[in-house]
Amino acid sequence: MGSYLIELSQHSPVLAVLATLVCVLFIGTSAQILAERLRLPATGPLLIAGLLFGPDIIGLIQPDILRDRDLLNLIVRIAVAIIVFEGGLLLNVYDLRHTSRAVTGLVTVGLLITTFLSGILAHYLIGISWEISFLFGATVSITGPTVITPILQKIKVNRRVRSTLESESIIADPLGVILAAIIFTAIIDEGDWQIVLLHGIETIIAGGVTGISIGLLIWLLSGKFHLLPSKFTRLGILGSALIAYTVAELFAHESGVLAAAIAGIAVGSLDIPHKIEVEEFKGDLASIAISAVFILLAASLRLSDLTALGWQGPLVVILIMVLVRPIRVFLSTAGSELKRNEKLFISFLGPRGIVAASVATFFSLELIEKGYESDGKVLVTLVFAVILGTVLIEGTAAEWLSRFFRVMPRLTVIVGANETGRLLAEHLVAEGESVSIIDTDEDACAAAKELRGVNVYKADATNVEVLRKAGVPTAKVVIITTSSDKVNILISQVIRSNFGDKRIVARANTTTNISAFRDAGIETMSPVQASVAILENMVLRPSLFKLLSAKEPTEERIDEVRVRSRKSIGKSLAELHMQGALVVAVRRGEKLISPNGATILQRNDILTLLGNDKSIEKAKRVLQVID
Repeated sequence: MGSYLIELSQHSPVLAVLATLVCVLFIGTSAQILAERLRLPATGPLLIAGLLFGPDIIGLIQPDILRDRDLLNLIVRIAVAIIVFEGGLLLNVYDLRHTSRAVTGLVTVGLLITTFLSGILAHYLIGISWEISFLFGATVSITGPTVITPILQKIKVNRRVRSTLESESIIADPLGVILAAIIFTAIIDEGDWQIVLLHGIETIIAGGVTGISIGLLIWLLSGKFHLLPSKFTRLGILGSALIAYTVAELFAHESGVLAAAIAGIAVGSLDIPHKIEVEEFKGDLASIAISAVFILLAASLRLSDLTALGWQGPLVVILIMVLVRPIRVFLSTAGSELKRNEKLFISFLGPRGIVAASVATFFSLELIEKGYESDGKVLVTLVFAVILGTVLIEGTAAEWLSRFFRVMPRLTVIVGANETGRLLAEHLVAEGESVSIIDTDEDACAAAKELRGVNVYKADATNVEVLRKAGVPTAKVVIITTSSDKVNILISQVIRSNFGDKRIVARANTTTNISAFRDAGIETMSPVQASVAILENMVLRPSLFKLLSAKEPTEERIDEVRVRSRKSIGKSLAELHMQGALVVAVRRGEKLISPNGATILQRNDILTLLGNDKSIEKAKRVLQVID
């Protein structure tokens, strides 16, 4: 088949190109369907399919047919523009409030750490020059949304971890490309650092100004003046991605990725009509682009080049995963909002994607043209080895790692989108919880949809399928806040009869109905009694009330911690040396214990702690981290 396509390209080039693209799309779609069935990120199967159907094995895909006419480079550039723009479009800038410090470290200091350490590994293990080694390091410093997003769609992690990984992959893409372009310029223009510095500045300015300008233009045309009809909005947004990339590239080489990312972030952050339809449309295009480019680039590899790396190649890949990535994460996120278990999970999830692959391919071709043929081949082969290894290993292990490091979101289902339910959901999301809200009132649901990070279901909560869709089977608690006690009891009974002994907390609107809730085994709170208790504390115990309502990190606060660490079980409180955190109560099952230094802890004891944020977080690491 391969020889037939080559012969066809000599007699009918257009038909040969069309046949190649049809094969790529068919194989790519099949690989994505297989990945969906196996619950794997599609990138791994796509890379394997590219190698399998490439010239060295089956030969159904012949990238040289496209490369001879520069079509491969064109396809890669279009795909990168679409994918990076879509990543920026889906980036939730509001979530950055909870992860901004960690993300800033990962995309600045983290990029340099990965570049430096990966370069050292490539130089000493593979034996390539320092210049090419650091070019390799900069290229693999990029963790793209093309692989992170599919992984996060298949596993459940808490909001802080998800936001950190997504933001890092989107922001690091263009910055990593710029860093790699600067190093590449230094290699080509050896010794002329003025040119290198000037190129870096031009790239950043061209990408930033172009991206912001295109984003604002789309906002003016579509959102402000409504000059873009609804049926053309999707095409207009697609065009903006390609325009941003192309215009930036005209001003400065390799600035297109930055421009596409910034334009996507700008469009995603602004109030533009039909945004949901745009996101769906872009998602379909990005899926096609990922399929085509990964298969074409993987098919461009030669198995002989992969085997030529020897045992040193896999060793470099492994060390980048288990040594370089954790060092990057822990050093660049020191003092951030991330907890230790979250840092560990992020440390072992850093797959590389399409941008790294396309940048490596481009630089390889340029190096070969400049006379660095051997270095060019080693660069692209080693980068693809890192992509293949990180995607297959980390993508496959991601779900297990999320359970092991306990970064899954804690789902709470709230029935009732009234003001109480919405305010509660907002507070829970701010604490990193995953929240679903169910209500039949259209206005209340519309208000709830304004909340970030909340899934809203406009449906009847007595419907078992609605409860299942909202996540009740896996929820840690269901909170029922409607204004009708009869409805609250009915929904509670439906949940109990269909989902077993699920924890339910319901609001008793009338104090006389509290006993009915308790008789049914439902945890109950009365707004009237709660108001009385709060007013009583404000009058009789004002200091205690202030302590319970403390929100500032510097203030003392009360929190609960469950004992899970094997190092803590069987030890006394005095032996744990939890300076700054005072244990004021220990709950063991249904029994409440007044603690002292000789109190011996048991598994699943719940400790009530008094202290500031720093001391309580330190105590949590001692008590909760599984050894």
